[in-house]
Amino acid sequence: MLSVLATADAVTWLSIAVKALVYATAFLAMGSVLGLLTLRSLPAPEVGRLRRMAVVWAIGTAAFSLLRLPLRASFLMGGTWQGATEPMMLALVWDSPLGSSISLRLIGVALICAILLPARFGRPLAALGVLLVAASFVFRGHALEEPRLLLGLLITLHVLGLAFWIGCFAPLYRLSGTQPVGVAGQVSHDFGRVAVWVVAGLTVAGGVSLWLLTGNLLSALSTPYGQFFAIKLGVFLAIIALAAWNKLRLTPAMLRQEPDAGSRMRASIRLEAALVALILVTTAVLTTVSAPDPQVQTAEATAAEHSMKLNDGGFL
Repeated sequence: MLSVLATADAVTWLSIAVKALVYATAFLAMGSVLGLLTLRSLPAPEVGRLRRMAVVWAIGTAAFSLLRLPLRASFLMGGTWQGATEPMMLALVWDSPLGSSISLRLIGVALICAILLPARFGRPLAALGVLLVAASFVFRGHALEEPRLLLGLLITLHVLGLAFWIGCFAPLYRLSGTQPVGVAGQVSHDFGRVAVWVVAGLTVAGGVSLWLLTGNLLSALSTPYGQFFAIKLGVFLAIIALAAWNKLRLTPAMLRQEPDAGSRMRASIRLEAALVALILVTTAVLTTVSAPDPQVQTAEATAAEHSMKLNDGGFL
């Protein structure tokens, strides 16, 4: 993978950046809604702020997702910028699993924006939007392998768990610095009660997915996917260690209203956020420079070759 990155062109690097931004904005949009639905002790001002930010992140998700279409078309045309505006290539990408994924994601983010409606209507619609955005990530990569339905379900659960975790960073960070530490401590306590189940779900979903894809957890370490999973697992364990520290030491300290508890919590959250960002960027790099869905990419490449032949003949 490192050798590929060393020779990567501008389109590849831009694709990696845009994909990482799609991940970040989508997880923040979903997580903001999940935070609203689960953190019952959030102060009213923070509830309003999360509702607005969910919409901002949803709009960003839509914009960056659509930007992936011309970048993919450019890739299929050999990394030339001409491919980004080639109608045939854009139509090809739109009809691919990537296009299906983006279509579903656009519907999901539109529903997330309903969070601005009164809670009775807005929250159920936004929750449905979160599910659709999470499901949109199962149209590519290893989710296309068999057993497809089970892998799709596991990946969706994995996305939802990670989205909850990421979405709660911002309110916890803000409250730890702007509210009495007792208020922030109660919100952190609510987060910790849900996070215990989220950690269990992420662990089970990741382990079962690896077993289904490789058949042997030990031999999987000799494969690129298994090695990547091992890296993610190491970073994830570091995040879990920080989360345990927050729950067992910092949250009780905030509930006791110790003076420096809020600043220590903010420092821990910054480190957790940096580790999550590392996971998202690494995922974007791996899924861009590797070929997790060879059948789809072969079909796309064949169509791209046909398109370039037509172009050489003067038909386009």
